[in-house]
Amino acid sequence: MRIVIIGNGVAGMEAALAVREREPSWDITLISEESDHFFSRTALMWVFSGQMSHRDIEPLERDVYQRLNFRRVRARAVGIDAVSRHVSFAGGHEPVFYDRLLIASGSRARPGPWPGSDARGVGYFVTLQDLDWYEREIHGGASRAAGPPRPQAHARVSAADSPYRFREIAAEQRGHLAQKPAVIGGGLIGIEAVEVAVAAGLRPHFFIRDEWFWPIALEAREARWIGERMGQHGVQVHLEHDVEELETDADGNVSAVRTNRGRYESDCAVIGIGVIPNTGWLRGSGVELDERGCIRVDENLQTNLPDVFAAGDCASVRWFDGSTRPEQLWYTARDQGRVAGARLLGDEPRYERGTWYNSAKLMDIEYTTAGLVNWDVEGERNWFFEETGSVRSTTRIVLQEDRVVGFNMLGRRWDHTVLIDWIEERRSLDWVLGHLNDAAFDTEFVPPLRVPRA
Repeated sequence: MRIVIIGNGVAGMEAALAVREREPSWDITLISEESDHFFSRTALMWVFSGQMSHRDIEPLERDVYQRLNFRRVRARAVGIDAVSRHVSFAGGHEPVFYDRLLIASGSRARPGPWPGSDARGVGYFVTLQDLDWYEREIHGGASRAAGPPRPQAHARVSAADSPYRFREIAAEQRGHLAQKPAVIGGGLIGIEAVEVAVAAGLRPHFFIRDEWFWPIALEAREARWIGERMGQHGVQVHLEHDVEELETDADGNVSAVRTNRGRYESDCAVIGIGVIPNTGWLRGSGVELDERGCIRVDENLQTNLPDVFAAGDCASVRWFDGSTRPEQLWYTARDQGRVAGARLLGDEPRYERGTWYNSAKLMDIEYTTAGLVNWDVEGERNWFFEETGSVRSTTRIVLQEDRVVGFNMLGRRWDHTVLIDWIEERRSLDWVLGHLNDAAFDTEFVPPLRVPRA
């Protein structure tokens, strides 16, 4: 049996491991233009800041391909032929034939829509190649001596529209490193790009078109605190700014960000306005895409083509409210990859997403969320408490009728598995407040949270 998996992120690797565990003799090919090895994309900022190496962010040993007899292809896939069952590539690379195919090609940065978005000195912070670009603009090279293996292995079999191409460096053309970075987009990618600039000793401009930072996840009181902390760290936060143009100098290097409120000099700009499915290469292949460009799949992650499955950021799955859209989280890609692996083996499991959860660190503020937060569910009420003193935190508990359906927590560390249990047990607000510290995951000597009862 010939198994081909496009993408060696968490979805693709989980599927490959599941197949190999049961079928030691099957032919398994992993296609990845971006990298030789599976790595944690959410840890790119730690590599940039010099706190981790490229090897540190790879969850698996580097000899896993050899040990498990995985074939590796470092080339850009440009199409699928569902009749002859093969994947074609750019640059004249020979096609790869499959009996069963998994598309786990992930997502790519949403391109900037403004004039100047393709200027030298403008980039993104999503791929390994983006990391290389941003490090060279800010540091003049890699933050740690050892980079990823074979970084240029895909160069001759790539394409001009690839998100994994290497960008020209404005700092090299100008003869000096970036001193006035700008970041556009008020979400997780944006704040990561801001944080690493701050860690490099710079004072970046942060342009956010909304009333506050990350409104899809935070409410105004929560975001206000994040904004205060960014300002204390030297970030110049610009709320309700609509970018109109990225200006360039005579040599084509970015020189300023112009918004509806003014002009701000900048010699490096990171566009962090979200991601889109990395599926443009599938158009004309017969794989059905939705209006977002996501691959339509059923509850078994099956596409409209026989023996072709999809998982991870590129797949449009059913949500709790009946809508279909991608789930762009590490753990959901992991779970989908495991289901996809079983499908490649011929089993028929269903993918059923559980209670939503996520965690992050926003500057130096812990963030934990679980359940239905900012969904405006019918009959929704929000209970809010802000802690001040030796520890500052906010606790927001979302209610539907008399039961808790969501948590949004800042400033303290929480065990999301406990919070999820309470949601699924349909606990009341009064019960949760009485047991809240059972979910505490703070470090030693942090005083327990004391909240008023409902």
